[in-house]
Amino acid sequence: MASLTTRSTSLRPATFRLTLLASALGLGVLLGGCQQKILQHGNVPDEEQVVQIQPGQDDKNRVEQLLGSPSTTGTFGDDVWYYVSKRTSQTAFFEPDVIDQGVLAIAFDGAGIVQDMKVYDQADGRLVAMVDRETPTHGNELTIIQQMLGNLGRFSPDDGGPKTGPTGTTGAPGGV
Repeated sequence: MASLTTRSTSLRPATFRLTLLASALGLGVLLGGCQQKILQHGNVPDEEQVVQIQPGQDDKNRVEQLLGSPSTTGTFGDDVWYYVSKRTSQTAFFEPDVIDQGVLAIAFDGAGIVQDMKVYDQADGRLVAMVDRETPTHGNELTIIQQMLGNLGRFSPDDGGPKTGPTGTTGAPGGV
């Protein structure tokens, strides 16, 4: 009996060390997940390349050679090229914070020659209010029961074809 007591007491320090080691590793993994991440989105043109662009002289091909393809172009044509970039910082699951944000807008004339260049930063941005209205749709609004039971009795082996359901259509393409 004395040997059992001695054996169990000698295992306790080893178990304690193992538990302590596992706890330290677990804490390290948890804290590693909280590390701050810096994320870069978009195209950040190099300043040395941007200053090489000469308004009135360079064309779209030259701009694309220097800066690459734009992030987006103008809404009603490709007379304006936008190079959009954004750097954010995020810790764990929290909302990201904007560190830096910029837009380089390059305007071209009808012949494709650079007319103007402007740089916009975060201070130039404006918040856009989202509209929460819904687009109206035509048709019947069905209850859950009508949706679940809608196909019952629509198909009959005697008729060989579909019958109309609660919406007044057969469910076939075109609502026939």
